[in-house]
Amino acid sequence: MKKLKGPKFIQYFQPVIDGLRDLGSSAKPKEVYNWIAENHDIPKAEIEGTTKGGQSKFENKVGWARFYLAKAGLIDTEQRGVWVLTERGRTTNLTHEEAYSLFKAIHDGFPRADRTQEKNEPISPVEDEDASAPDEKAYLNQDEIQERLVEILKGLTNKGFEELCARLLRHIGFENVKVTGQRGDQGIDGEGYLLINRFVRTKVMFQCKRYEGTVGPEKIREFRGAIQGRAERGIFLTTGSFTKGAREAAAQDNATAIELVDIDRLLELLIEEGLGVRETKALTIEPEFFSAYQKKD
Repeated sequence: MKKLKGPKFIQYFQPVIDGLRDLGSSAKPKEVYNWIAENHDIPKAEIEGTTKGGQSKFENKVGWARFYLAKAGLIDTEQRGVWVLTERGRTTNLTHEEAYSLFKAIHDGFPRADRTQEKNEPISPVEDEDASAPDEKAYLNQDEIQERLVEILKGLTNKGFEELCARLLRHIGFENVKVTGQRGDQGIDGEGYLLINRFVRTKVMFQCKRYEGTVGPEKIREFRGAIQGRAERGIFLTTGSFTKGAREAAAQDNATAIELVDIDRLLELLIEEGLGVRETKALTIEPEFFSAYQKKD
């Protein structure tokens, strides 16, 4: 994509609309990310790079695009976890100038540092490009917490990370989870069973790797080779990210399915499940309430 005026995420306004339109006017975030990556020439560094909070830079920019499109009434945000085009969004086609004007109109309406800021109002990435795009349930200190979680996860021992992943899998519905990583079992760190319904369950093996960078397709192929014939599905969890080739290898047809959990998804799951993270109540002063009772200049 060519460089456009304004923040880089503006160039994703129309691709988000086009992707949703092509996907039937509604889709989950991952479906939109994949559609844009497949239909646009996104730089490798953006696809594989991460923010300080561990989120994919590409997905973060698309998330900011969704945020502004929702503020403009082009995307409906009522249903959590699903992006839906509004009636106006279905017929919208934005030029760069129109996208920039839309951004400016919304951005200029945000409370600034010299004005009272609404609680829960996000900081725009114009000031901080690494700021996480808010979802339907954003926490005020989410960036700070995610940065700290990334530091903690990368500082765990191999055994500690394996045990944490096993605990996470138990939380999201796995049964009979065992950590086997210390036995040198061809890179397999654990196994468990996922209950499909009351009568059917499937065996899953998982691998946990504390990587600083990206995981390539060769690691996925090695993992698949290790579990072939021993499990119906595999899960690869990492503190790093996956290359496009790794994602393609994981989605290979007629092969044992491999689910990929990168640092971004790992942080989401820890927060969702409340593992090592606790939501606390906080009070906020509303200065305008007291203004009528204060001494006038």
